[in-house]
Amino acid sequence: MSGEQNRVEEAASAIEDLLYMGAIRLDGDRALLSPQFSLVASNVIDNMKVKADSPAEVMKLMYYSLLIYMNEYLKMPKALTMALGNDMENHRDAMESGALVTTYVAILSEIWSQNRHHA
Repeated sequence: MSGEQNRVEEAASAIEDLLYMGAIRLDGDRALLSPQFSLVASNVIDNMKVKADSPAEVMKLMYYSLLIYMNEYLKMPKALTMALGNDMENHRDAMESGALVTTYVAILSEIWSQNRHHA
């Protein structure tokens, strides 16, 4: 399997996962952040003073928003969410879940950026 085909399959799988989690929704041919995930992201911007204007800041915003969303809407225990976040920050490259979360964050960041340009 080519590297490009593998990346496409990983992205498709991540989109399927994000739809399943309710973090995104489809509207015709566009993907949108769900109202719940958008609310979390807005609160993260307000509370953490994250500037959502550079790609690195958008990635950080989506990462923190995903962790908070998993805790608040998916009912993942706070201790587990925090442990995952700490492990991600310290050992992401050595963790299989690190690759998944990184792909989720990249997809969410792309959706965020595209929809800001359409707004």
